Amino acid sequence: VANTAYELTFALVALALLVFMKIKKVKFEITKQKDKMLAAVCETAGQLTYVYAMSGNGAIAAPILSCVCVVSLLLSRIFLKEKINKKTAIGMGLILMGIIICSI
Repeated sequence: VANTAYELTFALVALALLVFMKIKKVKFEITKQKDKMLAAVCETAGQLTYVYAMSGNGAIAAPILSCVCVVSLLLSRIFLKEKINKKTAIGMGLILMGIIICSI
C-alpha cells in the first residue's frame, strides 16, 4: 500500500506541475523529452513490478530484488567501462551465493 501511495503521489505532483506550467505558459515540448519520458515509464514499471513481487511471496522476492547492486555493477562495467576490482568481484559472488541459498 505504501509503495502504491508513493507512486500515486508522484503522479499527482507531476500532474500539478504540468497544470502549473500551462498556467505560467512555460514552453514544454514533449517530443524533445523522449529520454525523460522513457525514464519515467521504466521507473514506474519497476515500482509496479516491485509492488507485485512483494505482494506475493515476499520471503522469496526480497532476496532476489536485493541483487540490484550486483546488476548495477555489471551494467556499469558493460556500459561505462568501469573496472571491477578483486574485492568487489568477491563481494558480488558472495551476494549471489547468499541470494541463491536464501531462495533454495
